[in-house]
Amino acid sequence: MVQKPEQASGDPFEAREDVETLWLNTVGLSHSRNAALMHARGAFLVFADDDMRLDIGGLTRLADHLAARPDLDFVAGWRDGRLPASGKRAGRHRLSLRNSGRICAPELMIRRSAVTARGICFDTDFGKGGRHALGEEYVFIADLLRAGLSGEALPVVVGVHAAQSSGEIWQDTAILQARLAVQRRVFGPLAPLVHPLYALKHRRDFCSQGAALRFALGRAG
Repeated sequence: MVQKPEQASGDPFEAREDVETLWLNTVGLSHSRNAALMHARGAFLVFADDDMRLDIGGLTRLADHLAARPDLDFVAGWRDGRLPASGKRAGRHRLSLRNSGRICAPELMIRRSAVTARGICFDTDFGKGGRHALGEEYVFIADLLRAGLSGEALPVVVGVHAAQSSGEIWQDTAILQARLAVQRRVFGPLAPLVHPLYALKHRRDFCSQGAALRFALGRAG
C-alpha cells in the first residue's frame, strides 16, 4: 500500500512481479489495512509494517497452525525480544480481551474469509494517522472476539521491530489520551474499572506517580 501517491517518488516494488502495489488517497494505518482486507486474495493475511523485518519461518508456522485448525480465525506470534521466557503467556494460549492488548499488526495473522464475512474492519479513528495514534490492532481484535471469532497466541517469533513503537512511549500526553480512548472503545462502560488496573500494572512506566494517578482516574496530561 502506498498512501498519498501524489507525494510518492515511484513504485517501490516496480521490479517485482510477485508484488502488487495499491495506491491510496487516504492517510493512516487503519485505512491501509482495510484496503488490504478488501483487495487481498490469499486465505490468510498479515498486516506488515514497513519498519519491521519479518521472519518468514515464523509466519509460515502461524499459517500452518491456522490451516490445521479450522476452528480458529486468527493467530498471533511475537516480536523478537518480547516472547516471555516463562508463565502462561510463554506457551500457546487462547486470546481474549485481557491478553490481546500487546499484539501489534505484524504479529497478527487472520483467516480473511471469516473476518470479511462478518464485515469487520479496522476502526480508522485508531492507529498512526488517525485521531488516536495507537491501538488499532487491539480494537480490531476486540471486534473479532465480540463477533464470536476465536484466536490463539503461539510462542513463535515473527520478526524484529528495531525502532521504538508508539506503545512504548509514556511521556507523550497525546499517546496517553489515545490509550484511554482505546480502553473506552474496547471495554465500554467497564473502562473506568480498567484504567486504574492498567495504571497499577504499568506504574513504573509512567513518568511520575501523578501521571499514573491521573490515568487511573481517566485523565492524561
